[in-house]
Amino acid sequence: PPSFTGPKLVDDARHPWQPTRPGDIRGPCPGLNTLASHGYLPRDGVASPEQIIKAVQEGFNMDNELARFTTYIAHLLDGNPITDLLSIGGKTPRTGPDPPRPAIVGGISNHGTFEGDGSMTRADAFFGDNSAFNPALFEEFKDFSNRFGGGF
Repeated sequence: PPSFTGPKLVDDARHPWQPTRPGDIRGPCPGLNTLASHGYLPRDGVASPEQIIKAVQEGFNMDNELARFTTYIAHLLDGNPITDLLSIGGKTPRTGPDPPRPAIVGGISNHGTFEGDGSMTRADAFFGDNSAFNPALFEEFKDFSNRFGGGF
């Protein structure tokens, strides 16, 4: 576990942001996408549970127990227990051959297991594209925050 648990700049000199390359995988979790784009996780979007735990602790100062719990739940539901790899997005051959049923190995984008449909910046999968930024939904979120919260 990290020794420093205060606020941290994710975009530091050792972890500069880089745009995705063709074939890189991103998914429904903006946190994991950020960690991959900054190199805390493998930039291609496929990682082992150990890499994910280390990344969320280094990048976000996530508590060790919470990091392990959420990572292993996601891995058990949507990862490959044979190769010990998980896609932070959808199903990919980079996680290795599928193990026997009932394993799913769909990545965390696999609907109905670990991912959720709630987002302030993305549409629900039922309505189409749930991975692209939705400016109208974001403006609605900002308006709601300005009217009923502390403002944006």
